[in-house]
Amino acid sequence: MATDKKRLDRLFSAIGVDMERHSTPMPTMPLFNAGVQEPPLLQGITIPALYAAAYECMVLRSILNHLSVETFRKGWAWKPKFVVKCTQCDEEFQNQVETCTECGGSVRKADKGQVEYADALFHSRNQMDQNFIEILREIEMDLNIVDDAYIILTKEYFVDPQTKKPMFFRVKEISRADPIFMRIIADKRGVRGGSQYTSMVDRSFRTSKKDDLCPKTGLPVLPIHYMNLAGVGKGQVYTEGEVIHMSKWSPSKLYGRSPVATMWRQVNTLIAMDNYVYSAYQKRRMPRGVMVIKSSNLETVERTARNIQEHLERDPNYIPTIGVETESGRGGIEYVRMMDTLEELQYIPIKDDIRQRISAFYGVSNMFMNDVSGGGLNNEGMQIVVSNRSVAYSQSVYNRVLFPRLLEAFDIDEWEITLHPHEEEDEIMHMRRDEMSIRNMIQMKQAGFEAKLRDGV
Repeated sequence: MATDKKRLDRLFSAIGVDMERHSTPMPTMPLFNAGVQEPPLLQGITIPALYAAAYECMVLRSILNHLSVETFRKGWAWKPKFVVKCTQCDEEFQNQVETCTECGGSVRKADKGQVEYADALFHSRNQMDQNFIEILREIEMDLNIVDDAYIILTKEYFVDPQTKKPMFFRVKEISRADPIFMRIIADKRGVRGGSQYTSMVDRSFRTSKKDDLCPKTGLPVLPIHYMNLAGVGKGQVYTEGEVIHMSKWSPSKLYGRSPVATMWRQVNTLIAMDNYVYSAYQKRRMPRGVMVIKSSNLETVERTARNIQEHLERDPNYIPTIGVETESGRGGIEYVRMMDTLEELQYIPIKDDIRQRISAFYGVSNMFMNDVSGGGLNNEGMQIVVSNRSVAYSQSVYNRVLFPRLLEAFDIDEWEITLHPHEEEDEIMHMRRDEMSIRNMIQMKQAGFEAKLRDGV
């Protein structure tokens, strides 16, 4: 897509070389403060707090783990963008032809040499001992928690020793950056860059003037697009093409909007409910009730008070018995309950309701969390369909956003990367569909029409 846009830009430039040009004005309202942009915080909830809540809540982590596993369960593969391509006019064909139908030139298949280096890099491990799939799984967790994910493309620039100018570069490593520390550098419109500049050789050099030169090489400075605030000093800065930022749920000009922040109360309610049950079954907890005996004998109260702690140490379910002196001297017995049962608190219904709300947002059905309540063949089938659509959407984010930008960094324009569908395709269904298409084509030909199968059928 990027290559097609560049080709069209060159075409329009050639057409309008002798003409005046006027463009629609860009919005200039000051939406942001120029410089380092801070991610939005919903009700003061910080990014570390979002990660802590996501990993502490068992229900939420089960949902996120299911999405991460299913999205990349089948792995990825290279796929050529065309079957053959003309060597003269660059026309691409999705079916096999011997010569180009446009200019009559010879045709060739996609160049496998384009993907050799990238394929070797994807199958290797980075300095953190992570392969490509492990990096993608981390990225998926970042998207589902804070809706911001960053991939660092560590590039090695080759500089001419005579002119001190960069001649070319190669991507040495692919790694994931922590959204807690990554920040976007943008101007007031939200356009990345344009407010701070640095040198490609000396990243410690920072300036706000775009006309400054690198103090070491004398080369023009480059705009800073991203900054990593982790570590000491002024942080690490990255220029255009060195960081890939993506959002999944709420993409915007700058940062995404965290889905966990939206469900903050529900997630923390589940955590509080688990803590309540955990504390209720611990040794030191509030007694379920107190037995009060009215009596004029104070020795009973003292003796009972000494024995209560001893009994509670041995038996946490022990019901204390307390003697109380009365003026009339009449005795009596009374039971005072101190806490409600889980059934009275409606613990299970409330927890199920919150879990279903969180599951509905992420599109993960209950049956994938070993909950088969409310079964039935139709209900289970619909749950599988809903979950499959959710995983398919997650895969489309990578196929549409991340992978094309990766291939652009490797200068690959004849191949594409796609994730394998997480569910096996029904081959019988495809064969029946092809059979129906062939039958319709034959009937059209018999009726006197010129008919042929479309590409991909």
